[in-house]
Amino acid sequence: MTRRFRFTDHEQDLRHWFEVGDDGRVLRQISFQGGETAALVAADPAEREEVRQVGGGLAVQLYEVVYGTAWSGPVAEPADAAPVTELDFALAWGRARSHRQCDVRHDSGPVPVGVRLPGTFAASPWPPGATGVLVDLGLSVPGFVDALILLRAECQWPPDGTPAVFEVIDIRVGNGSCQLRLRPTATPAPGEPWPRPSPR
Repeated sequence: MTRRFRFTDHEQDLRHWFEVGDDGRVLRQISFQGGETAALVAADPAEREEVRQVGGGLAVQLYEVVYGTAWSGPVAEPADAAPVTELDFALAWGRARSHRQCDVRHDSGPVPVGVRLPGTFAASPWPPGATGVLVDLGLSVPGFVDALILLRAECQWPPDGTPAVFEVIDIRVGNGSCQLRLRPTATPAPGEPWPRPSPR
């Protein structure tokens, strides 16, 4: 049976929300600091494991940069814990996840926002001009350049294998996937070709 409860750690000024299974192990954890808007943790251990399956240890590190680290092992429900309804937990979860995804700059960890990485544009499963372009960074997680970045630059769509240097502008983790959002640090002038792909 799933249980949901919350309690306050006054010494750390933290408000913990837990969703736990029969064995007390964490299914989802939220930890807010200084109120209930700034989330330090909004983690789901099962989701973390899904991310590991697709991107290995690097993806797990990136997951923890974005969502924090859930309590490992069983959680004992404190005597002063307050029960939480499924709806209330869902609302708090939504706030916490939104904060961690949108309001926190992920400039720590193994691939921080702002770092520059070499890579090559890769073949994408959608046509040029739609959605964006995948990027091979030589890592266990893929890169992605949104189509809007390239359309605004008015440059030619980069062919598969085109080398470039990319800046990490966001980390997207969840739903069993992990992706580094990128922008090229330089694009060709309108109508000019991208540099020729390097020899393979």
